[in-house]
Amino acid sequence: MASASDPPQDPASDPKPRKYRGAEVPPGLNIPMCLCGDICILREARDCAYYFGRRFFMCANYDHEPPPGKYQGDGRPWLDLEQTPEKRAEVYRIHREAVQDFLRMEQWEREKQEFIERKRKEAEARRQYAEEQRLRREEAERRAAADREAERERKRERARRAREAGPDAQRKGKWPRCTQ
Repeated sequence: MASASDPPQDPASDPKPRKYRGAEVPPGLNIPMCLCGDICILREARDCAYYFGRRFFMCANYDHEPPPGKYQGDGRPWLDLEQTPEKRAEVYRIHREAVQDFLRMEQWEREKQEFIERKRKEAEARRQYAEEQRLRREEAERRAAADREAERERKRERARRAREAGPDAQRKGKWPRCTQ
């Protein structure tokens, strides 16, 4: 809930996140002086803690947190001594949203890991299938080569027997001479 005086900022662009924002000074409120002599400005705490929404005065010379020892006590002169019920409800709402975001992120991480594992298993199955196909092709090629070699050997053996039988063996056979 930024006021009209605060420009919208990307939280990632700010090197140090703002723990407070400017607050409007109610009419009739006495503004104290800082120890450095400047007039203090009114800020509202944005940390999601027990002081969320509480207002305090701070030196205008500090953009972020003042150095330690600048204020006594818990570090800030609080204008609001307690959180309002609305601010307390806001803290609980922010807490619930943070828990839900955390659970969503955990679920997303689990799904991401499951997706990565599934893709890894699919890639492994594809690699294994390709390896099996390659081995089957090589085995089929070996068998085909062995069959071709056996056929050649059978033909060589037949030719060898025919040469050993002599030229007259060709004329003897089942068919008449005119067809041989």
